[in-house]
Amino acid sequence: MVKNSPLFLLFSGLLLVGLFLSGVYCGALPELGYELKAAARSGDASAQLELARAYYEGVFGMPDMARAAHWLQQAADQGNTDAEHILGRFYVNGVGVEQDAAAGIALLRKAADKGQAQAQAYLAQVFGQGMGVPRDPTQFLYWTRLAAANGDAQSQYNLAVLHLTGTLVPVDPATAHDWLVLSAEQGYTQAQIALGEYLVQGIDRDPDVVEACKWFAIAATRGHPKGREYLSQIVEHMTVAQMDEAAALAEAWLAARGLR
Repeated sequence: MVKNSPLFLLFSGLLLVGLFLSGVYCGALPELGYELKAAARSGDASAQLELARAYYEGVFGMPDMARAAHWLQQAADQGNTDAEHILGRFYVNGVGVEQDAAAGIALLRKAADKGQAQAQAYLAQVFGQGMGVPRDPTQFLYWTRLAAANGDAQSQYNLAVLHLTGTLVPVDPATAHDWLVLSAEQGYTQAQIALGEYLVQGIDRDPDVVEACKWFAIAATRGHPKGREYLSQIVEHMTVAQMDEAAALAEAWLAARGLR
């Protein structure tokens, strides 16, 4: 790769900013800025996105949301899906740009229509909470379903709650259980707590205290405040053998994800 070629500038710039943001590399900020800015100015959308992130995360000093928005716009104009998603959030919330919910939603839709789950989930939030637009339950449900189907853990949890409570959809505990499992397996602690509660109560199935204890233990290990509380309550009704089994299951789950 020829030094100072556009390809060299792109890869070296992206490598440096990635190392800096991860805390591995903390030197030569001027060099990092030069490489990344050169790649961004050469028109590479990926570099423009990374430069925007560097600005809004304060890599070069204080966060600069206006400059971040500028580079997000450059990348979004080239069809970069992540840039469309993030810039859409900026417009909805008036971050680095003048607040414009319509412009934000349009950008979010561009990303969402390409299957970007985070953009779909945020559109659900926009319509569910009425962020700059009237609340629209139909749109909220539509985007929640799409985001959940595309793997967004919070949307999977939200859809499970809708099926448990019968909000906007018929009550369907079995479907709720399936969505809770998908979300919990991704590490979403709120879903892990809800799944534990579901299993303790034995909604539409026999109670399973071992599996419930497993999920409470995992959530507790990962910092959810209710995890330890529920864990202390459930073990009072378990045998030593059941507790050992639940602990082993939780340990295996955490170890498989490098979280021990």
